[in-house]
Amino acid sequence: MLYLIGLGLNCKDISLNALEAIKECKKLYLENYTSLGCSVKDLERIANKKVIIANRGLIENNSNKILNEAKNFNIGILVYGDPLSATTHISYLISCKKLNIKFKIIHASSILTAVAETGLSLYNFCKITSILLNNKNIKTPIKVIKDNLKLGLHTLILLDLDLENKKFLTINEALDYLLRNNIDLDLIACSALGTSKQEIRYGTIEKLKKLEFNRHPQCLIIPGKLHFIEEEALNLWK
Repeated sequence: MLYLIGLGLNCKDISLNALEAIKECKKLYLENYTSLGCSVKDLERIANKKVIIANRGLIENNSNKILNEAKNFNIGILVYGDPLSATTHISYLISCKKLNIKFKIIHASSILTAVAETGLSLYNFCKITSILLNNKNIKTPIKVIKDNLKLGLHTLILLDLDLENKKFLTINEALDYLLRNNIDLDLIACSALGTSKQEIRYGTIEKLKKLEFNRHPQCLIIPGKLHFIEEEALNLWK
């Protein structure tokens, strides 16, 4: 059986369902290229077994290895946040169906729900976009933002990271990208959401650029049309 196990946003988010699934697995892989969370050392202590770091090459390009193992043993893929937030993991479920491999999903908290702590209603978010580390001449995020604003809806902007090479797109770099593309609006900057070290700030780009956000992962939110309760909530983060 293949288990896709969500770890949530920090070590204390790991659910009883996740712990039970981890105990059932003969081998555990940690998908470590889409986000940050519990350290490998802490995960091995919690699981009481070895955790194999799985980079993008293994998860995306060598999935047959993991699927073949899952034909004979219980194999777990540990994923920060919720395991079905990325299309890569959906492809595993499709493959399991085709190969008659049993699978089980263990859901968990993720950035997609944690953003509600800003005070913005999840119902009013539209298409999500990302700003890449190498964003020169990349216009897709700008189109998404403008399309969402036309609908009066909020935009969650995820900031790229490269854990293997320890590179992170910072909030300041993302703000510079927006300014270069003529986006200059009040917005929300978040770092390490869902952890005890999280930071949430709301204001103009000029104001936010003067602040330091030292923890990752990071994201931005551009509000659309605000309900009066959302307006009141955002004042908490000024």
